[in-house]
Amino acid sequence: MLDVLLDCILDMAKTIPILFLVYLAIGWMETRMDTVTRIVTGTEPAGPVIGALVGAIPQCGFSVGCSALYCRGFLPPATLIAVYLSTSDEAIPILLANGSDWKTILGLLGVKLIVAIAAGYLFYFTLFRGAWRPDELPDDEMDMDEVNASCSCCGGRTVFGAAVSRTLSTTAFLFVTMLVLNTIVYLIGEDTVSALLLGGTLWQPALCALIGLFPGCAVSVLLTELFLSGAISFGAAIAGLSAGAGFGFVLLVRESPRRRDAFRIIGCTWLAAVAAGMCIDLLF
Repeated sequence: MLDVLLDCILDMAKTIPILFLVYLAIGWMETRMDTVTRIVTGTEPAGPVIGALVGAIPQCGFSVGCSALYCRGFLPPATLIAVYLSTSDEAIPILLANGSDWKTILGLLGVKLIVAIAAGYLFYFTLFRGAWRPDELPDDEMDMDEVNASCSCCGGRTVFGAAVSRTLSTTAFLFVTMLVLNTIVYLIGEDTVSALLLGGTLWQPALCALIGLFPGCAVSVLLTELFLSGAISFGAAIAGLSAGAGFGFVLLVRESPRRRDAFRIIGCTWLAAVAAGMCIDLLF
């Protein structure tokens, strides 16, 4: 149990700096809505590519940061899905620590990037077509004093103070959630999880993707270890790691202004991960 607690503390320690910088950036962007809207609108067509590249950085804090950007209206849903699908958390460090060759590591990263970009554009032109309208955001740039005095998210504090408050609140919520879920995984046991994964069947990617939805870097560690031990296929590993977005899903559900859209994004991420994993297992 002590290891579970330490893992949670270490995960949060790596997430807090990124989360704070994101909230600081959000605070600044909320005072420059006109400028930010023009920039984001201009780069929206390249969103899935940019999102996939950002998510590929082996750090779960980026998925949290992008979730926060989406919840504040600065990121399109298709771009957020691309971020989630390319996120791999601790998979790359674990592969390196176990002496995996660069062919395996680059193959994993390359496939996840392709899946993320392809799914991002698929949802961009279909399900979420026109779902994100930056023109509905405020079109005037507000004075900093006015924001500090009237913005409900700042509560009269400076942008820096609001970022600190948001970071502390979100960190506490994520830590408690992650501690509960990691404890459940610890009590069930990795061996039990491995035995339940239907090895050698086409449904294994779907089960691994379902496991990947659980927040926390421990899940990516588990899936990577199962892949290295041969308990799950490469397609199942891709499905599980693509469906996993660290704490991103938790923040998305908690802060999304439309809970229904949050669950649609999570569902699309899972479906894309499962489809990719099954296709890989069928083809290779």
